[in-house]
Amino acid sequence: MRPVRMASFSNLQLCLALMTWLCLSPGLCAMAETSSLKSLYLKPLYTAGIKAYRAGNYTAALSYFRQVLAADGNHINAHYYVALTLDNLGQGTGAISDYRFVVSHSSELPLVEYAKSRLGALQPATFTANSDEAFNVTGNSLNSALYHGLASQVAVPLKNSKNALIVDAEIQQESHRSNGVFIIDTGATYTSISRDMAEQLGIDLTHCGTVYITTANGRIEVPKVTLQKLNVNGLEAQNVEATVIPLRKDSSFSGLLGLSFIRQFVLTIDPQANQLIFRKN
Repeated sequence: MRPVRMASFSNLQLCLALMTWLCLSPGLCAMAETSSLKSLYLKPLYTAGIKAYRAGNYTAALSYFRQVLAADGNHINAHYYVALTLDNLGQGTGAISDYRFVVSHSSELPLVEYAKSRLGALQPATFTANSDEAFNVTGNSLNSALYHGLASQVAVPLKNSKNALIVDAEIQQESHRSNGVFIIDTGATYTSISRDMAEQLGIDLTHCGTVYITTANGRIEVPKVTLQKLNVNGLEAQNVEATVIPLRKDSSFSGLLGLSFIRQFVLTIDPQANQLIFRKN
């Protein structure tokens, strides 16, 4: 009896045979096609949502991200951005379920940490001392202020102007309030406000101390004041030392956020969401 000779296949032949088998398997082909089509459908929706979010068009962004979730309910980043968008629309309680999804399913620690901090602020009663959810990703207990409904961390949409980081802030002095646009300046010792803002806040500059600061035009002597409350997107610092600086009447900025404010927080830039995260120090 002659021995049976086994056919010899090259790698190319094996690949061709495997492709033929896959194509002849309707179920596998359908799965691959469905996955590919879903990816092609979701990517432009998600990209459009990110673009709208960064432009501050939160209503449109929410629509795009929810369309993504309608097609893929396990899309973690879409859940994250739905929560962020609802937060920015002032609908924080509506963001709770999406923040919870991120905490339960995401492996990205910054996302999980931020989602937990927002959950603590939005639903302080659900975070008890014996709950696993009362701990952040590093194993440390969350700031006790969370149990009173106060955020220990907030995200501020970044505005970029000529390579400067810009945020909106509100200052309260006695019964006066004033809103303005501030440049974040980590190299400035003091936070600074314009003379116009000082007037709006009712600050008397004739009986305050002075300090010397360095500007592009050299060292100048300016008034030094104490701002009772400085609020950035819900995160508040009290008794912030500030200088009053001369700014042009047509300036688009109200002042600088210097170290006298910044040192009370840990600042992190989230480039994906185009936002600055302030966390209590």
